[in-house]
Amino acid sequence: MTGYSYKRVKPYSLYYAMMPLLRAIIRVGFRVKVVGRENIPKDTGGLILACNHIHFTDPAFLAALSHRMWRFVAKEGLFQKKPIAWFLRHCNAFPVDRNGIDREALDFAIAVLEYGSPLGIFPEGQRSPDGTPQQAKTGIGMIARRTHADILPCSIYREGGPKFGARMTIRFGEVIPFARLGLDDRPNARQMREASAMIMDEIRNLWALGY
Repeated sequence: MTGYSYKRVKPYSLYYAMMPLLRAIIRVGFRVKVVGRENIPKDTGGLILACNHIHFTDPAFLAALSHRMWRFVAKEGLFQKKPIAWFLRHCNAFPVDRNGIDREALDFAIAVLEYGSPLGIFPEGQRSPDGTPQQAKTGIGMIARRTHADILPCSIYREGGPKFGARMTIRFGEVIPFARLGLDDRPNARQMREASAMIMDEIRNLWALGY
């Protein structure tokens, strides 16, 4: 149990204070190229950012270098240590239990999008063991079906962990309109699997472009 309260949907303001400092650290410590930032809608409400997952710092790089506020889904275990939990909460992340379907986290993700905040998701549900994009779980399809949110595909490409001086490319693709996902208003497991797989294919194509 994390003790996280899913009652507050409004974002915390600390996020905005942290981003300039985080961007400065990234500029000094890493060789990061950002491609396709123009594909990020200026009005990001009701939008899902979907990216492959390599390292636990991925949300920090995406948040700082996209110049947008995202509400990231994070694994439950990170919220079980008080200092880390406080920091993540005030950076607008929220926990999800990856063992099965976490209905409380799912409902909160939907509430976040309905509130007008953009959501950040790693469709694989966990970090890739070898750095290559893995198969998507159906969670992103479930959330998209319930909210009719468009999808912004994104990839992180790097070799190894985020060591100082490491080279990395973050690539934002073109927005996938909800209509392209082929989802009905009624729950359909096959449709959600196919939509999630299609989103992951877009991410994989961006990742394959490398540096």
